[in-house]
Amino acid sequence: MAEKLQKYRCGSDANATRPARTTRQRATGDADPPTTTGSDGPNMSNEEMKADILLSLRGDIAKVIRDELKGALAEDFQAIRSELQAVRSEIANNSKAIQAEMDIIKTEVRDLQGGLSTWSDQVTSLQSTVTSLQKEMSTLKDKCEDLEGSTRRSNIRIAGIEERPGSSSPQAVAKIIKEVLQMDRDIKVDRSHRTLTGRGPRDRETPRVIIAKLHHDGDAAEILRRARGRAPLFHNGHRVAFFFFPDYTASVAKARATFTEVRRALRGIKEVRYGLLYPEFLDPKTAMEYVRNNITPTESTRNAGHSCQKFALSLPVWFCGHSVHIP
Repeated sequence: MAEKLQKYRCGSDANATRPARTTRQRATGDADPPTTTGSDGPNMSNEEMKADILLSLRGDIAKVIRDELKGALAEDFQAIRSELQAVRSEIANNSKAIQAEMDIIKTEVRDLQGGLSTWSDQVTSLQSTVTSLQKEMSTLKDKCEDLEGSTRRSNIRIAGIEERPGSSSPQAVAKIIKEVLQMDRDIKVDRSHRTLTGRGPRDRETPRVIIAKLHHDGDAAEILRRARGRAPLFHNGHRVAFFFFPDYTASVAKARATFTEVRRALRGIKEVRYGLLYPEFLDPKTAMEYVRNNITPTESTRNAGHSCQKFALSLPVWFCGHSVHIP
């Protein structure tokens, strides 16, 4: 920079000491004698000098600023470098810990896969066992239902007998059966009792049903047959609202109740005799559709046999005097 300024100064002095042109030189038009600036060669113009000086100043200023920034940021760069090194070390340590945990997780996953395979085999075995047990339970349920129904074959239910002390005893029940149904022999009743159901305030006026266990199995069927054939029933010269029913199990009673609408539809047709055969039950909706489509109150007796045959295939019944069993 100092050299540039010195050069600029020398050029200015040379221009100032240039000799003036003589009158003769001006008159003759002779050129000015060449001037020299010492060892630097031809004189530089002012613009070139300014540009050269500005360029030198820029370079010097940039160098100064660069040196100052390096000095100011050197400590910060060192601190950042130290922090980055610490972060790298921490990341490396954490990576090792994470890798160790991943190895443990992989081991546990492999163990779980082996356990799941074993459990899957056990679940498959249990499913087959459950299926087998369900089939066996269904078979046992049917057998229990059949056994319970067999034990109730000699039972009858009597509704409408007024509740009085001793009115449900075996002797009283046997006497009522003989007198109401006008039987020519005594009926032996082993046990009898009223149903053990809760009674609300409105049910206190309605007597509970009596369940009677008859000694002979044939007596129950004969009593039910006589009760249907001799309706309405009389006792001591007065008409009584006694009703005799079979003693069905709860599941059979519910199944029979589903056909109430079908029986109600057939009740007004004189040519049709109907009745459910235990334990055969079909879909009550299918039976009702057949009744509505094929059996009407205006059907003639001539077509009754044909209708009976079709209806018997749709619903297991005693129909037109014939007992039909649906396989």
